[in-house]
Amino acid sequence: MLKRIIILIIITLSTVLSGCGGGGGGGGSGTTVPKFDSGDNEISDFRFTPLKNSTVLSADAVGEISGESITVTVPHGVSVAALIAEYVTNSTDVEVNEVLQVNGETANDFSSPVDYKVMADDGSERVYTVTVVEAPSTDKKILGFTLNGTEGVIDEVNGTIEIAMPPKSSLVGATASFSALCSRIEVNGVEQVSGVTLNDFTSPLVYSVFAEDGSSRVYTVKAEVLPAPWKEITSFAFRKSENPLLPFDVTGVIEAGTILLELPYGSSLSDLVAYFVTTGERVMIGETEQLAGVTVNSYGEELIYRIIAEDGSEQSYHVSAAVAKSDSREITEFRLDGEIAVIDQGQMNITIDLPESRDVTSLIAGFVTTGVSVTVNGVEQISGVTPNDYSYPVIYRVTADNNSTADYTVSANKNSTIPGLWNFEYADSTEYTLFGAVLTEGLSGNALQFDGYDDYVLVPDSDVLTLSEAGTIEVVLKVIAHTPYAGIVHKGVMRDFSDEAYSLQYWGNDGTLRFLITGESGVYSYTNSASKLVPGEWYHITATWDLTEVKLYINGALAGSSVNNTGPVRDSDGGLVIGAQLTDQLYNSTYRNIGFNGIIDRVQLFSSALDSDQVLSRYNTVMNQETSALTAFMLKVVPQNRGIVIITFVCLLFALTGFYIFNRIKSS
Repeated sequence: MLKRIIILIIITLSTVLSGCGGGGGGGGSGTTVPKFDSGDNEISDFRFTPLKNSTVLSADAVGEISGESITVTVPHGVSVAALIAEYVTNSTDVEVNEVLQVNGETANDFSSPVDYKVMADDGSERVYTVTVVEAPSTDKKILGFTLNGTEGVIDEVNGTIEIAMPPKSSLVGATASFSALCSRIEVNGVEQVSGVTLNDFTSPLVYSVFAEDGSSRVYTVKAEVLPAPWKEITSFAFRKSENPLLPFDVTGVIEAGTILLELPYGSSLSDLVAYFVTTGERVMIGETEQLAGVTVNSYGEELIYRIIAEDGSEQSYHVSAAVAKSDSREITEFRLDGEIAVIDQGQMNITIDLPESRDVTSLIAGFVTTGVSVTVNGVEQISGVTPNDYSYPVIYRVTADNNSTADYTVSANKNSTIPGLWNFEYADSTEYTLFGAVLTEGLSGNALQFDGYDDYVLVPDSDVLTLSEAGTIEVVLKVIAHTPYAGIVHKGVMRDFSDEAYSLQYWGNDGTLRFLITGESGVYSYTNSASKLVPGEWYHITATWDLTEVKLYINGALAGSSVNNTGPVRDSDGGLVIGAQLTDQLYNSTYRNIGFNGIIDRVQLFSSALDSDQVLSRYNTVMNQETSALTAFMLKVVPQNRGIVIITFVCLLFALTGFYIFNRIKSS
């Protein structure tokens, strides 16, 4: 202590003397301790003052001298590249890197230790190594904070960080990214790595921020997930999986708050289940909550779906469903002049073979269509009513319910292998004369009913009816009652049978059929059927002949055959009688005109003898015409009345089940 007092007295005296006498050692205006000995070379004080370093210091930074080491601690962050030192020495000269120092004026870079060489008057030297140390930082501040990319709001005063997370964000396992002035940050004792460490932010977390000097402060981080404002329907459909009556999924078109759906033709708008995807929290119709793929509604009228968001806001969608109009535009059955035509749906062609002698200039077509209208050259066609000229192909245009169209080309081919064809679809005809027989319902379309007393049809004789070397007679009929020897198809009108050429008739009165042919000399060949016709049944009868055989078929099966001992069939001038053997020339009062008591649906002649395969094919084709007509009718009616058909079927099923149970109980 005494030594320091003496040093201060010496400094004071030195200052006074220098002020009075001018001049001193040490190379400048710094303080120099008066020499007590020529070998003095000490630095007794070393510091950086704000007066000399005003831009970086706000207080003295005093060095600690230990031997030849001087350590000066400056505040954290201070630039040490050009500090001016003030020191107290008893030497005459002080150098740094051979640069004479002016105490309180010379600046040096203290980024690394600096050697101060102190020289005494006797030439001795002493080197002090000055080391400037930066004080540890006191900074403990979070500058920026984001959670899963969402920036937080930092309140330095209250030490809080608040983050408003996007709707539906997960706060579990979230990653915070931050920037800070500090040495480290901890949460519950776990050091945090920005962008790496995962935490659960469902509750507030306390972030402890530590400075380099060991001081700390805390930030409370609060994360909140915002309620979603979303309230859209992103998809809407009637799926087949929830609506089994639909043939396929029906997807709605969503646009500007409306949803439009078009169901297939024939669908019901009742009891439909909608499947939808929404960004909202709830979906309502009125006060009824809607569950996708579960809730049943009827869409006969527009429904308003309300979508309620998580934040309570709402949006409405107007849902409208409609049933598509039918695009069906087929002709499923076509008859021309009573004859079933062949329909090629792929090529859109309809063809029919008619006798070569048939006048086709004004024929009436009957048809079944799935469309709503049929026109020919712009003229609407009425089935069974409208006549057309079929001398050339006729285009039938079918219009569907949705206004799409399809064109069918109808061709009536005059076939020279068909000498005659009479289906009795119409009561009047230019090809035959009707006596007594009446129009009635046949197997397919209309037919003629004969009374077995004096009814008949007469077809005038023509060369095409001779069929001398081969021919086929095809008849579809139903017996009402057996009449002896009744004629069915008979070529010739004389009561003594002198002009008889061929005859399909009864033999006796038990239902046995006979077919015979007669030659020019009057010799005839015949065959009788092994089976007998039964009243009330429809039959397909075919008689064939050529120069070797005479055959008779019933329902496609051979029923009788014999050798042709006649040769060519005679060329008779007599007409063709249908429904009897004779016309108005009665055989006698008992048998009268030997008439048939029953219904004849059609008679067709071929100029060749059909073989057994052809006969069977004709049988299947002709006798199935009724089934085909029913099928076509069902194809048209069922899709338009699907609900009624299903209800009828269910009721019928219940009724049959009830009858079965009742009979079981009764039998027990």
